[in-house]
Amino acid sequence: MKNRFSFLKGAVCLFAAILFVSASFAQAPSEGKEPQKAKYVFLFIGDGMGFSHVALTEAYLAHKQGKMGSEPLQFTQFPVLGMATTYSASNIITCSSAAATALASGIKTNNNTVGIYPDSISVYQITYKLKDLGYKIGIMTSVTIDHATPAGFFGHNIRRNNYFPLAMELPESGFDFFGGGGFQGAAAKDIQDPEKQIYDKVAKYGYTVAYGLDEYKAKKTADKLILFQKADRKDKILPYVIDRKPDDLTLAQVVESAIDYLYEPSGKGFFIMAEGGKIDWAAHANDAAGTILETIDMDEAIKVAYEFYKQHPDETLIVVTADHETGGLGLGRKGYVYKPAVLDEAMKKFTQEEITAETYMTREVLDTLSKQALIGWTTRSHTGVYVPVFAVGAGSPMFAGRIDNTDIPKNIMKAMGAVVPYTDYYYRRKAIFDKESPITSNDIVFLGNSLTEGGRWETYFPEVQAKLQKKGGAIRNRGIVGDTFGGIDARLDQILPGQPKAIFFMSGANDVSHNLTADSIANGIMGVVRRIKAESPKTKIYLQSLLPINESFKRYRLLTGKTAMFSEINAKLEKMAKQEKVTFINLYPLFLTGGPQDLSLPSSEQVLNPDITRDGLHVTKDGYKIWAGAIEKYVKQLSR
Repeated sequence: MKNRFSFLKGAVCLFAAILFVSASFAQAPSEGKEPQKAKYVFLFIGDGMGFSHVALTEAYLAHKQGKMGSEPLQFTQFPVLGMATTYSASNIITCSSAAATALASGIKTNNNTVGIYPDSISVYQITYKLKDLGYKIGIMTSVTIDHATPAGFFGHNIRRNNYFPLAMELPESGFDFFGGGGFQGAAAKDIQDPEKQIYDKVAKYGYTVAYGLDEYKAKKTADKLILFQKADRKDKILPYVIDRKPDDLTLAQVVESAIDYLYEPSGKGFFIMAEGGKIDWAAHANDAAGTILETIDMDEAIKVAYEFYKQHPDETLIVVTADHETGGLGLGRKGYVYKPAVLDEAMKKFTQEEITAETYMTREVLDTLSKQALIGWTTRSHTGVYVPVFAVGAGSPMFAGRIDNTDIPKNIMKAMGAVVPYTDYYYRRKAIFDKESPITSNDIVFLGNSLTEGGRWETYFPEVQAKLQKKGGAIRNRGIVGDTFGGIDARLDQILPGQPKAIFFMSGANDVSHNLTADSIANGIMGVVRRIKAESPKTKIYLQSLLPINESFKRYRLLTGKTAMFSEINAKLEKMAKQEKVTFINLYPLFLTGGPQDLSLPSSEQVLNPDITRDGLHVTKDGYKIWAGAIEKYVKQLSR
C-alpha cells in the first residue's frame, strides 16, 4: 500500500528526555575456558524500538495465549541485557541517520547527516574495517536499502535524505550482500533517469540483482548479490505485516538468504546488519497494532539467526538493539491496566476486511484504538530514552549494563578479535586528504607520521611556497599521527597519480613500537621508496633518517629499550638509499643531545636532545627549525 504513513522516520526530533532504568545480567564464561572470538556476527536494529514497544508486544503475545502478563520474544530471552544512550553530537534526541552512524562506526555525528563526522569528514565504518580484514559483509532492511539505517553502514553524506547519491555509493562499498525493498534514490525527481543510473552502476561494480526468492536461488552463485522483492514491487519497502501477501519477501527470508550466501565453513566469517525499519514508521504514526506486528516480524528474522547460533554457539554473536525510541509509548493511561485485546480485535477486523487500510490508518482511528487499549503516546517523533540491548554468544557479556550506542560497534570488534592495522584517526586524516585538491606535478609532498604532520612546512619555506603557488602547486603535508610504512604505502594512491615534483619521506618510529626488526623496518621503508620510483619516476625522492628518541621521559612504553634500533635502521636506510640512487638526508646527528659529536657514544646512549622535545619522541618548534635548516637547500633547489 502506497504512502501508508505521513510521518517518515526522518521527522524532526522533539526535545524530550525520559530516563528508563533497566537491570542487566550476563552469562559468566565457563571457568578455565578461553573466551571464544565471534566469527559470525548479527546486529539487529529495531528502528524506533524502545523498552515499551517490546513490553507491549509481549503483552499482546500473552493475550493471544489467553493469559495476562507477557510472553517472551526470542530476543528477550537472550542471557545478556543492557541499555544504551542514544544522543547525537548535535541533539539530546537523535535522528535515525546520526544513530546509525554511531552504531556503524562508534562516532557521534549531527542529526540528519550520515556516515560523516560533525565537520563532514567521512567516518570509516566497522563494515569497511571488517571487509578489509577478509570478513564477508551483509546489509539488509525491511525498508529501502539506501534509507538512513542501512546507509549508515556503507554511505557518507551531509544529508541523510540524499537518497540518489547514497544509492550510487552502495556498489562502491564492495560489500557482499544487500537485501531489502530496493532503492529510494531510484525515485529522485531532480535526477535524469535515476533508476537507470543506479542499476547501471550496480552492474558495473559486479553486482547481480535477484528479485524474490526464486531468482535468488537461481543467481546465488554470483560474486556479489543484491536481493530485492519481486520486480513488480521494485524499489518499494517490504510490505507491512498487515498488508503482506503469501508470496511477499520478508525480512526473515532475507536474513536466511544472507546466511546461505555468506556462510563458508573455512572462511573468515561474516558480519550481518539487519534492520526492522517499519517498527519506527508504525510508531511515528502512533500505530500500536502496527508497532506490535513489525516487532514480531523482526523477531522472526532474529529466530533465523538464533537457529544459526545454535549450530555455531562458540563462534556466533547476536546483538539486538534500537537506534532510538519513537512515539514516547506508554503502557497505561489511567489506573493499573492496559488492554492488548483491543488491538487484537482491531487487527482481526482488518484481516476480515471489516475496515479498510485507509480507514485504519487515519489519525482518528489510531487515536481511538490507543485510547480504547489505554495505550499512551507522547509524540509522533523520537524521544531521548535509553534503548534496550540484548545479546547472546561469543563476547556477549560486553553488552550488559549501561553503555552508549558508540560502544556497540567497538565491542563487536573486540568480540571478533578484529584488530585493524590503522587507527580511526588515520582514516579520518585520509578522508581529509580525499577532500583536498589532488596532488599535481607542481607540488612538494612531505610524507610520514606524526613528526611530519606536526611540521608547518609551507611556513618554513615561504618563498618556495609562493613560487609553487604561481604554477598552481604548493607544499603539501601528508603526515598522519601513528602511521607506519604499511599505512603510508596504503595511501600512496592519493599521491602518486599526480606525479609530484618531490617527496620528503620519513617513517619508522611507529614501526619500531610494533616490535618489528630493524631489517624488516628498513625493507618496508625502502619498499615504499621503490614504489614511488616505479609509479612516479619523475618525482625527486628525499629519504629522511629517523630522529633519535629519549627514553628518560618514559612516555612511550613500547619504545623502551629500543634507542639503539633507530641508529641501526638509519645505517641500513643510508646504504639502501645509495643502492637505489635516492637522496638520503641524515637528520639524526643534528637532534642528539650533544649534536654530531654524540655519534662517538654507544648507539644505546645516543638520545634526543631533551631541550627540543616534551615527550622524548616529538620535537618542539626549535626542533622543527633544525629540521627545516637541514633540508633547506634541497627544498630551494626544487623551486628553481
